[in-house]
Amino acid sequence: MRKRQFISILTLALFLSGCSAQETSSVQDTEGFIKKESTETAIEHTEEKDDEKNTSNLSEPSDFKNTDVFGIQITEMTEQPVYHAKKAPTDVVLEASISYPRIAIAEHPAAADKINSAIEKEVETFRKFEAENAGYAEEAYLSSIETKDGSFQAYTADFSYQVKRCDDKLISIVFTQNDFSGGAHANTWSYGAAFDASSGERLYLESLSKDSTAFLQTLSESLNAQAALPAYQNYLFDDNPASIEESLLGNSVCWYFDRSGLSFICNPYVLGSYAAGTFEFNIPYESLNGLKKEYAYSGSFIRKLFPGISASYDLNGDSVTEDVCYAISTDESFSYATPVLTVNGKDFSSQFDKLYMTYLWTGAYYLMDIDPEDHYIEIAISNQNSENPAGTCTHFFRYDSSSHIVYLGNVPGIMNEDMQVRYNANGNLILCNRSGEPM
Repeated sequence: MRKRQFISILTLALFLSGCSAQETSSVQDTEGFIKKESTETAIEHTEEKDDEKNTSNLSEPSDFKNTDVFGIQITEMTEQPVYHAKKAPTDVVLEASISYPRIAIAEHPAAADKINSAIEKEVETFRKFEAENAGYAEEAYLSSIETKDGSFQAYTADFSYQVKRCDDKLISIVFTQNDFSGGAHANTWSYGAAFDASSGERLYLESLSKDSTAFLQTLSESLNAQAALPAYQNYLFDDNPASIEESLLGNSVCWYFDRSGLSFICNPYVLGSYAAGTFEFNIPYESLNGLKKEYAYSGSFIRKLFPGISASYDLNGDSVTEDVCYAISTDESFSYATPVLTVNGKDFSSQFDKLYMTYLWTGAYYLMDIDPEDHYIEIAISNQNSENPAGTCTHFFRYDSSSHIVYLGNVPGIMNEDMQVRYNANGNLILCNRSGEPM
């Protein structure tokens, strides 16, 4: 049986304990966010007389309305291709799921068309890949029938996306492809695509600065400094055959912008093993010396940090910076993990004793300014509950003026750069859409 190899990722990062590297930043001003709408359209691949697999057309996005402050609307398009065995049309050999964004920009419709055309090319590449992969699934299916071992499992494939940043300056998206072709686990790969919101041109690392040589050198120094931190010691290959420059800076699609800064995606087998999952390096905007001002971010403050990385911020408005670190204490096999939270070296991990922390590998923790009118910077830490998805949530904490940690509550879901969290009139945390409306 022939199988195609595909490199994998576990959505977002895994990180280890050991707090290191302090970072300092100022709080930014608040700005609005976009509103997202979605539509769904199902399709099916069927066998025709000429053995071609045909795809039905997607419905067009809904009429442009309810735009955000930037005049941008994102409509989600979905497909569900199904491939059947040629000799047994009722037997499925591969099922796929596709979701991707359709962009509408009120002031720059030509730019939106250019962006949508680029996105469609990415989707079409996936469609062609899976059409070919369905052939390998057919071979595995026939082999299973011939040997009568009944071991065949229908292949599955998924193409999904996350909008990481979307404003009047740029639109940055991360696409993720996941393929299961038998074996012990699926294989996944993530990559980014960023676009100038005014022109629709796709952005590359070299186009982010007027002095690309100096800018790439800045990125190289920051990435290598982070890779040397203890937080990454169990994630990088001991004798890594590839350098940071070759793996990240030489790859024009392994990065994305979000509200926190510029992030680089490390898919499995690139700098670390499959067991290490996917991990990321994040460079905050204030450290992106040479970044063109038209791509700088001026929205509400949010700082993404990976477990084991510490940072220095004024958390309680007393004009004194605190050293904060959230880490995951574990062994080299990642078989047992406990959460660790420290501020100024004092351990506040007991805060987790009454929280049902079932799975800690959610990628990052965040510092964010939920309410710009108060003096606090909140700490956001997520937990995933696969047995009870409703239990997957993000917990919020505050370091108050008396040097204590106060638990503020939680909101549903794993924290990401697209989530908007606010306090309601009663002082409770609520989750909002990109326009700031309660969900």
